[in-house]
Amino acid sequence: MSKRRSSSVWVQPSAWCRVAWLALACLQLPGIAASAGFSTRLPASVDPVYDSDFEDFSCVATDDPQPNVGLSEDPGAGGCPSGMVLIAGFCIDRFEAALLDITNPGDPVPWSPYRNPGSTMVVAVSARAAVPQGAISGDQAAAACQRAGKRLCTDQEWLRACQGPAGLTYPYGNTRLPGVCNDFRANHPVLEYIGPPPWTPEQLQHPCINQQFDTVDRAGSNDACVSADGAFDLMGNLHEWTADPSGTYRGGSYLDTMVNGNGCLYLTTAHTTDYADYGTGFRCCADP
Repeated sequence: MSKRRSSSVWVQPSAWCRVAWLALACLQLPGIAASAGFSTRLPASVDPVYDSDFEDFSCVATDDPQPNVGLSEDPGAGGCPSGMVLIAGFCIDRFEAALLDITNPGDPVPWSPYRNPGSTMVVAVSARAAVPQGAISGDQAAAACQRAGKRLCTDQEWLRACQGPAGLTYPYGNTRLPGVCNDFRANHPVLEYIGPPPWTPEQLQHPCINQQFDTVDRAGSNDACVSADGAFDLMGNLHEWTADPSGTYRGGSYLDTMVNGNGCLYLTTAHTTDYADYGTGFRCCADP
């Protein structure tokens, strides 16, 4: 189990990303031959070296860190597409989704998970150790799943994945265990970076918010925050959009997993599907 971190000040590693340099798996995308595969490149302006020492946090909106170079999806389980596990007749991503920019299909590159993708052509990937995509709307998430040959999960599918066959309150049981999931942060990250509310939509999506210390964890790094069927981080880390056309996201975030329900029962319905903020993420489902 990874240790939860705590800090009363915003601190951050001095550069952007210690990555496991993994080979990129070939992805099957609509209209793109899997045999061609994908390669990733790190933009020349980005330093891939991550200094393990912590220092005062410094970030501006033009910073574009790329922590997800070298994404690799695990093979699919039970006849599911890559990166997915089979649960009760449907497939679900094992990890919260990250994005690849496929504007140039022959040269896909990681999209910075801290920045809203806007109208960029992006596709969802489910890879261990990726920083999952935040600040994404339900509409953008649905499109990214579709480009991967998948779809957003229905509410029923998402709940079944989180609660398991026993209908648990938390992915790991019926009793809350502090520190198992990335599910609580004492200080509001927007308040820390922007200042007191009211906040504009642009401020709530600011790419520096989730670069602060003790915010989003890499996918699967909380190794006990896993469901009975092997899906990670369904509770906490980032909210996850479902396929409700009126706008629903579930599971809570690194800030809170109690206010709108406990653990798997955490439910937010206050926003339409074009809404995005620092805490909104997603994962995809598919038919086996």
